[in-house]
Amino acid sequence: MQNRRLDDLFFRYCEKRITDEEREELMAMLLSDDNREQINGLIDQFIRNDGEMHALSDETADDILSSIFSATGMRGTKRELGANERELGANGQEPDANEPGSGEIISRPMWLFRLAAASVVLFLVYGSYRWFNKSKPEARVAVLHSVYGEDAAAGGNRASLTLADGRTYDLNTITERNLLVQPGTTIDKSKGEVIYGKNNANDGAVAYNVLKTPLGGQYKIVLPDGSRAWLNAGSSLKYPTAFKGDRRDVEMTGEVYFEIEPDKTRPFLVRVADKKRGGKDMEITVLGTHFNISSYGDEPTMQTTLLEGSVRVKKDEVTKVLTPGQQARVVTGEAAHDIAVKTVDTESVVAWKEGRFEFNGNIREIMRQISRWYDLDVKYEGNVERKSFAGTISRKNNVSEVLKMLEMTGGIQFRIDDRKITVKNTD
Repeated sequence: MQNRRLDDLFFRYCEKRITDEEREELMAMLLSDDNREQINGLIDQFIRNDGEMHALSDETADDILSSIFSATGMRGTKRELGANERELGANGQEPDANEPGSGEIISRPMWLFRLAAASVVLFLVYGSYRWFNKSKPEARVAVLHSVYGEDAAAGGNRASLTLADGRTYDLNTITERNLLVQPGTTIDKSKGEVIYGKNNANDGAVAYNVLKTPLGGQYKIVLPDGSRAWLNAGSSLKYPTAFKGDRRDVEMTGEVYFEIEPDKTRPFLVRVADKKRGGKDMEITVLGTHFNISSYGDEPTMQTTLLEGSVRVKKDEVTKVLTPGQQARVVTGEAAHDIAVKTVDTESVVAWKEGRFEFNGNIREIMRQISRWYDLDVKYEGNVERKSFAGTISRKNNVSEVLKMLEMTGGIQFRIDDRKITVKNTD
């Protein structure tokens, strides 16, 4: 039987006319399996905006609801929520163990309230879609009309490869003939991947290549030892075409996710350039592990996040060893007197590698991510320093869809002109 109360709360929620108490009531209904079919139909009706009822697949509904849950850092299934989530402090981190109530299981109304506040972003962004029929009535595709004047498509698999002799090739247009001078190297354009075979070893001097992604680009590389690295937009990786000696050394800028092949006899060392004046490089030493390094020149810190294994982070004379789930932060452009280490949500840190934006911070930090992926400049009107947002959305979307998600939270507006996003405080 159709729950009229659920219908009413859902559309009041989408129209931002819902009270705090009603929002908690709606979130409780969303978590009930008894309402699953009705919820699917409501979401699909809202997406299509055509006033008709449709049957939304469980898979699609799960994607939407999972995005809502992940916007607040909540993992696992709906049944797991409330049973294993700990209360977070105002800054999104776990509270101090000495603080009253720290470590207690979060109460259901509190996390439902926080879930509701974040999930409105995900519901409303789908409201910007308009659906139309193709040749067959059942075949529908989504078309988003930008309300920002201009739009920009998402980035993709784009990179350049510089060989040891200085020649540089665009990997979108490179041919096998270009690589005859370097046997054992192959390019898979469909996957956005460059692969170095283990037969690259030679008796001559060590030859170095540089893989570089532009703003709006990403690429994957399989190194000669089988280690893999994913380069985010505006990044570079310098590496030998064959690892020799008792170490495996590479150099990077930007953001790179590594999965290192274990080799106890030859540690893997990543040298991270400090782009700020006066700053010294950072070094990460590993044997076999999964970790992410972010070192963009426009960010205030260099961050090393460990997912598996163990790494040693060194900056100046300071050294810290990380365990899985920890992140080391080093202030750029300054001598390191200490390396800050904290526990973080690693899935959120590497969301870019999985094709998602996961925002949880100040608008300027968020806009730096958007700027790099869509290769757009950003300027600000008014004081936006206190604007913070949480949400998740696919990196495959046009920039207008991402901006719509942020704008629907209120207090901020966007405009796009001549490949420049203007961020305006509307409070």
